[in-house]
Amino acid sequence: MKEIAVIDSGIYGLLAAWLLSKNHKVTLYENAHYFGGHSNKVKLDRDGKEVAVDTGFIVYYGIYRL
Repeated sequence: MKEIAVIDSGIYGLLAAWLLSKNHKVTLYENAHYFGGHSNKVKLDRDGKEVAVDTGFIVYYGIYRL
């Protein structure tokens, strides 16, 4: 079993840490005060109904439509 450091807890950092942890001891390092990188969810009101919007992937897919 190897000791592996994963730096950054964005989507791929979390994925790498999770996959590697199945067979190795993994330490995850993150500079921010939260995990997830650009992943973020906000709640919006649409016609009186609460809608959750994942804003992290807007970077990749452009403008979203509700």
